[in-house]
Amino acid sequence: MRVMQTRSADFSILITLISLTFCLSTVGASAESHSDNKAFNAAVEAVKARDYSRALILFEQQANDAEHDAQYNMAVLSQAGKGRPRNYPDALYWGWLAQLGGIEEAEKIASEMLDILTEDDVEAVRVRVLENLQSRLENGEINAISQFADYHLNVLEEPDHGTAYIWYSIAVALNIPDMIEPRDNTESDIEAKELARLQTEAKELFKKYNFTPFNSKEVGDANAS
Repeated sequence: MRVMQTRSADFSILITLISLTFCLSTVGASAESHSDNKAFNAAVEAVKARDYSRALILFEQQANDAEHDAQYNMAVLSQAGKGRPRNYPDALYWGWLAQLGGIEEAEKIASEMLDILTEDDVEAVRVRVLENLQSRLENGEINAISQFADYHLNVLEEPDHGTAYIWYSIAVALNIPDMIEPRDNTESDIEAKELARLQTEAKELFKKYNFTPFNSKEVGDANAS
């Protein structure tokens, strides 16, 4: 599969992608995130003005704060070579993080980069993504838990069902929405002799990290089955 080209004639394609992600960023936005949406909008306006360097600065600030729509646009701009020289490892890095954050459009970018980069380059990006997620876990970011589990199923070359099961189990215990089905599906891929060990490890990590449970009052009972 050939990488998507973004030349001057294709400027409308880039704007379409940015505009689509802006729509995604405003769905369900709360008062607390309103200022972040303003920052995102400023980055979009910079793209429309073809001030790609400024757009990258603005998007990157938000992307480093785990704003997944901004991560997706970092992937788009890194792939297109707008504002900075084209960089496929960066496009894959931001694309994977956005994909783990629920931006479905990022999967296409990641897939295209996997077709271009060498295995050594891809593995180096996997390490970068893992380090990003581990850092967020160490900082107590509850939203990183499901993404860390998804990483072990969808980003590693060989899925690690055991580690994914541990973190999905922790996610369910913390009342994070929509985690019961992934936990149970992953459990079906694990040998019975491994379950007790993995559940013990999940219990120990649960105590170690001591995350504040997800507040389900705003979204309904995440553990309702």
